[in-house]
Amino acid sequence: MESLFSDTCSFSLGFRYVWESKADGAFAVSEDVWNESLGRGTEIRLHLRDEAGEYLEENKLKELVKKYSEFINFPIYLWASKEVDVEVPADEDESSDEDETSESSSSKEEREDEDAEKGEDEEKPKTKKVKETTYEWELLNDVKAIWLRNPKEVTDDEYTKFYQSLSKDFGDEKPLSWSHFSAEGDVEFKAVLFVPPKAPQDLYESYYNNNKSNLKLYVRRVFISDEFDELLPKYLNFLKGLVDSDTLPLNVSREMLQQHSSLKTIKKKIIRKALDMIRKIADEDPDESYDKEKKDVDESVDNNEKKGQYTKFWNEFGKSVKLGIIEDATNRNRLAKLLRFERYSTCSA
Repeated sequence: MESLFSDTCSFSLGFRYVWESKADGAFAVSEDVWNESLGRGTEIRLHLRDEAGEYLEENKLKELVKKYSEFINFPIYLWASKEVDVEVPADEDESSDEDETSESSSSKEEREDEDAEKGEDEEKPKTKKVKETTYEWELLNDVKAIWLRNPKEVTDDEYTKFYQSLSKDFGDEKPLSWSHFSAEGDVEFKAVLFVPPKAPQDLYESYYNNNKSNLKLYVRRVFISDEFDELLPKYLNFLKGLVDSDTLPLNVSREMLQQHSSLKTIKKKIIRKALDMIRKIADEDPDESYDKEKKDVDESVDNNEKKGQYTKFWNEFGKSVKLGIIEDATNRNRLAKLLRFERYSTCSA
C-alpha cells in the first residue's frame, strides 16, 4: 500500500475534521478549515505515485471491483465513459456532394421521382450519425450474493447462472449438483458448492504440486483469495464454489489467516457437505437404484435429467474418489460408498 501513495490520503469527515496518512503506519487528525463543508458523508482523496498510474484507469478499477467487491451489499458506481451514436446536422458540402453523386448515377425517371419528393425533403433537415463519448455512473456490483438468501427461495436457473458467473463457464451444461448451506455456532459461515459437469483436462497433471483451489474465500462479502487450498483436500479440488465467513478476521495477511483456528472447523464441515452432495447424485439417479419397488416409483416420475448422472460423475471424477480413499483416512468409509466397479460375469462350458 505504501508503494501506491505518493503524498497523503485523507478522509474529509462531515463534521469537518481531516484524517491524513502517508501509508507509513502513522496518521494525523486536524480540523478542516480549507474545504467546503460536505454536510454529510465522507470524501476520500488518494494521491498516487507516478508508477501507480494504472490505478486511475477505468478498466483497472472495474477489474479490481469485480474481483474483490463484486458481492458487497452496498452499490459501487464508477464514473465511466461509453460511446454512443448521436445524430448531428450534416455539413452542406457533404450534402451537395452526395446529391451530385446521386444525380449522376440516377436515371431520368429516378430524377423525376426525386423532384416530386424534393418538397418533403426540404422540410426535414439532413443529419448524420457520429460517435460521441459520454460519461455516466455505471453500477459495477450488480451480481446478487445468492448464498445470503434462503436456499428454498433460490431457483435452479439462479444457481446455474451463479455457477457460470463464478466459474466463467458459460456452456450449455448445468452443474451436476450443488449444495447451499450455512454453519452457526463458534464458527459462522455460508457456502455454495458445485460439482462441474466436466473435469478440466489438467485436473490430475501435477496433482501434488498444484496448490490452487477452485474454492473462493470471502470474509463479510469481501474477496480474500481463490488460491486458498486450506479449505479443501486435494482430491476435492475439482469442486467449485465459495465460502463466506463472518468469523474470520478481515484485516490480516493471508499468512496469518492460514493459521486461524477456525479454518480447521470450516474445512471439516465443507468436506462433509461435499461428500453428502456427491452421494445425493447417486441417490437421485434412477440407474443407481437396486430396490425394485423404489425404482418403479422413480420411473413413474419424469426424472430424465437425473438418469445416468452418477455414471457421468464417475467417468469424470472417479479417480478423485479413489485418491480420497488413499489420502483421507477420516472420511474413508464415506468415500467407500461412492466407489463403483465394473461388473463381469463368467460362463463355464
